[in-house]
Amino acid sequence: MGASFKLDSATPADIDAIAQISGDAFLNDTHTLLKAVWQGENNHRDGTKQDLVGLFGKPNVDIIVARQHGVDHNDDRGEILGFVIWATWGYPEKNQIPMKHNNNNSNQGSSFAPSSTTAGTTTSRELPLPPPPPPPPSPVLPLSPSSPLTIGELRQTTNNAMVHYSKYIMVPGIKCRYIYGISVAPAYQGQGIGSALLKWGTDKADEEGVSCWVSSSMSGWPAFAKAGFVEVGRLELNLDDYAQGIKRKIRSGEDSVVKREEDWGTYIWRWMRRDPTDTQ
Repeated sequence: MGASFKLDSATPADIDAIAQISGDAFLNDTHTLLKAVWQGENNHRDGTKQDLVGLFGKPNVDIIVARQHGVDHNDDRGEILGFVIWATWGYPEKNQIPMKHNNNNSNQGSSFAPSSTTAGTTTSRELPLPPPPPPPPSPVLPLSPSSPLTIGELRQTTNNAMVHYSKYIMVPGIKCRYIYGISVAPAYQGQGIGSALLKWGTDKADEEGVSCWVSSSMSGWPAFAKAGFVEVGRLELNLDDYAQGIKRKIRSGEDSVVKREEDWGTYIWRWMRRDPTDTQ
């Protein structure tokens, strides 16, 4: 039996709980783990918390949480099981905010969306998009192991791809909605919470006749595909090229003893877009 929950608008009092869920949901994400080697194991959680402080009160941002019902189903402030941050773009009546590369929730550095998107006439109905151009090239791999690529160059490459695809997806003068971040607590995944959080925003997009999009982490794309999102671009990198010889440590047991070391492997970021469904 799945968890009993309801969707509710988050409040600043929920910041710590939301940030913890975001951190827990990415405990096994290899890109997040690689960054943690240099930035600390709580980097993702702390980064989410910092983002949330600035997002509350923004006119174009909705932070929605799934709250667990109490035994009598009347507990309005139950445990938070998951969250989503939906934002709008191209709505003249709303201010715009910096976008984060990521998101199925992934905390992958900030990049700013082009401010020209709100210029000129704005319409709600989407226009057909041409095939996306290829992503910007990755930095040339070093010829010598004495000068390996760094985590900073990985961040720059992912940010460049984010700017590249967001310019393609967010056509000037056309409204859209996008997912800034979404996560479900690991213990409650697979119980319909993520689908409900996505549906909150896709229903609004359908009512308005606008598209929505997301930058998905490696493991998040099947949930978005299930909700009608289609891949329109990707960035594929070998994380070992940026690890400077450091291997991924596989731990086990309560005292987290290192059991073995592995390569980081290939990571794929996917940009996905969902066209509106006719609600008439």
